[in-house]
Amino acid sequence: MDKEEKKKIKDGLFLALSFILILWIVKLIEINFDISFIKYSMYPRKLSGLKGIITTPLIHENLMHLFNNSVPLFVSIIGIMYFFRKHAFQIFALIYLVTHFIIWLTAPQSFIIGASGLVYAYLSFLFFVSAFGSNKNMLALSLILIFAYGTMIWGIIPVNTNISWESHLIGAITGFVFAIFYKNKGPKEEKFDWEDEEEFDEEKNIDQMDDDEINEFIERNRKK
Repeated sequence: MDKEEKKKIKDGLFLALSFILILWIVKLIEINFDISFIKYSMYPRKLSGLKGIITTPLIHENLMHLFNNSVPLFVSIIGIMYFFRKHAFQIFALIYLVTHFIIWLTAPQSFIIGASGLVYAYLSFLFFVSAFGSNKNMLALSLILIFAYGTMIWGIIPVNTNISWESHLIGAITGFVFAIFYKNKGPKEEKFDWEDEEEFDEEKNIDQMDDDEINEFIERNRKK
């Protein structure tokens, strides 16, 4: 593993752990001081609820709710940083803000808490940008996401009125749209030396070739 690879992993771990640490600190403050930050959550289409665009993902109902969101957030943030290091912070911030603004604009009016919408947005982005691209590592990540979080598809179906399935759906759609915009910004397909053989210079006079070059030239053109 070269220095560039190590730095991408290191930066991904730093961003993922920093963000998740903030979520856990917020929850532990609530538990330790027996308070609730629900008043800072999102309430759609109310000016007072606009602050939730920033704060909603930081507030969770309980430790299980927080844990269930922490794991996929950790994986997806590292994936974004690793494959889109140049644009990672931009992708992280834009998806964060756009997802929650659309939730505030369109979701039914009730207090919304949790990072679930963000989880769906980031995982959707990684899945679709992997599907659109040709990089083998990104495609492998896409398959891992399918197997690990494939059951999340049920989260966008309105089967539980206590869960903001609208947030999940909006997050998934937002991730898909951003994947379209960033599909050409990710890593390209790796080429191996044997795939990138140097072609003969067609302008080179055959009289200037030695016997080996002539034979190789004839062999290549015969196979075409």
